[in-house]
Amino acid sequence: MSKETDFFLPPNSISGLEEAKPGNNVLFFTDNRKLYSSMLADLMVTGGKDSFVYIAGWWCDVDIPLGDPNATPQPMTLREVLSFITKPKIDPNSLSSQPLLPTIPGAQVCAMLWRHKNQVDFSGLPVALLSLPVSIFGDPLLSSINTESVKHISSCSTDSKGILDGNHRLFGSHHQKILIVKNKSGLIAYVGSADFNADRIYPVGAKAKNPTTTKGAPLEDVTLRVVGPVAGDVLKTFVNRWKLHPEGKNHPLRGDGVSVSPASVGAASAQVTHTYGMDYPFKGRAVRNAADAILKIVDNAKSYIYFEDQYLIGTEELYKALRNSLNKNINLNVIGVMAPSDVADIPWVSKRRSDFWRPLISLYPSRIKIFEMTNREKSRSGNGSYLHAKLTLTDDEVVTIGSVNCSNRSWYHDSEILVTVTGKAADNDEPRSLAARLRLERWSRHLGVAKREVLNIGDGIARWNRLPSTALVQKWTPEMVPLSLNQNYIYEQVIDPR
Repeated sequence: MSKETDFFLPPNSISGLEEAKPGNNVLFFTDNRKLYSSMLADLMVTGGKDSFVYIAGWWCDVDIPLGDPNATPQPMTLREVLSFITKPKIDPNSLSSQPLLPTIPGAQVCAMLWRHKNQVDFSGLPVALLSLPVSIFGDPLLSSINTESVKHISSCSTDSKGILDGNHRLFGSHHQKILIVKNKSGLIAYVGSADFNADRIYPVGAKAKNPTTTKGAPLEDVTLRVVGPVAGDVLKTFVNRWKLHPEGKNHPLRGDGVSVSPASVGAASAQVTHTYGMDYPFKGRAVRNAADAILKIVDNAKSYIYFEDQYLIGTEELYKALRNSLNKNINLNVIGVMAPSDVADIPWVSKRRSDFWRPLISLYPSRIKIFEMTNREKSRSGNGSYLHAKLTLTDDEVVTIGSVNCSNRSWYHDSEILVTVTGKAADNDEPRSLAARLRLERWSRHLGVAKREVLNIGDGIARWNRLPSTALVQKWTPEMVPLSLNQNYIYEQVIDPR
């Protein structure tokens, strides 16, 4: 059994890194319909002068239903919920006989959403870069959707406000995905890979206000809900960005200065880490402790390292860390599951993956196993084939969940958030380990077997070595032809910059 210090970073006031905190209650969601339903339940009990809802996102569509879109009746949309919770309500406990009954203030709602395609200084860039499609970092539809969401949020109440945030590095984005709710029960934070986007719950062709065009939708994500001391650190993430933004610094947040009781509400320890590019939002410095968190876990792995990642194209530091861990521990296995290249939204992704994994697989052919996910019908491009999770699991002891892909962009360039979790679930079901529970859920899904068949780590790894016929993944083999010099240059400068 490892020590928690093996997986958490020491606090660092310069980078704003808070210490890991015990006493949290953590839940995981791998079904976005259930995730949205949980968010809806938390949102609907906000109210009062101290209540607030904060959203940081890459994409935010206020017109999606918060739950199963096929349910009858259909769940309320995010637009309807935000409109409802920001309105004052009559105080049900009031005994006043006056015509104007006392009211309870509505919640404050604030959001920071990515301002898509805000980069304007393209001077001096090679023609090869200027000729790339304008949609290379997102659907052009995103701009109008985020603009409409900011407009609606700002109209909800006098102290609610939405910000379109384009303050980031050239060719960058704000990729954090956060929902923070202060309601009657306390402070709750959601962090993961899921935005408020129709492609999380609708397939292509389904009727929606803003229908998805994402091949392989609905996407498969992993998100956590946390209550306890570390929820306060997620809140600080939003507050710090807000106060450093020109529009935010003049609009006070109810959540600014809110402290969370250190009292234990669960048996999980957790730490929040980040990526911020140089000067954005912190002048004169960059933040890369999310990358450091993953590297520390890789360095201390003993039995297995398991990745789920949309791209899984790696970084130079990850390559060196994997080599080091595999060399010092002959029993270590590395397993990775990624979205099939058929649904990729960046060019040449198979070649980029191959350039990272080819030399590692050649060195450790029996201990590195990489797969592409399929849907329930074993299709590589059909509905539900797009794996969008950003997940690391190690030794049934530790898990990281957030917006951080295994890429240079996520580790060094964009704004990202990651939560590292160890410890136990709040109930007494077995296994108690949160990491073990999530492994069983993910491995049983991908291998198409019952959880009991992969309860033992060794039995699970044996099934990855020889996939059962029920598996909903396909073994991936690297391409032998690398990226061309021009393709590699475009990756390093635009698609996946450091």
